[in-house]
Amino acid sequence: MMHEESAIPGQSKESPSHLTMRAAIGIARDTVASLTVLSFDSVGQCERCADGRWMVQIDVIESPARMGDNDLLATYEVEIGDEGEPLKVSRLRRYHREDEEQA
Repeated sequence: MMHEESAIPGQSKESPSHLTMRAAIGIARDTVASLTVLSFDSVGQCERCADGRWMVQIDVIESPARMGDNDLLATYEVEIGDEGEPLKVSRLRRYHREDEEQA
């Protein structure tokens, strides 16, 4: 008897994910926002891995500056599976906006 594996329509088991960069960034933003309730600032990096996963780094405002533009920011990395599910979230670093501009 032949065993047939179920697959996502239009995608073979060997084919890479059809998740777009824009969708991966949206998933990363939503994931960090739902876990931290912090305001999104920018995308630092977005990369598709050979196995179809996405690694997205986003910066969020952890603490707005009271005066001036020296917000405390944090960089979060979100690993997203080939079907769009968040697999891992890590805070990589915290820094002040002025520190980043001088680097």
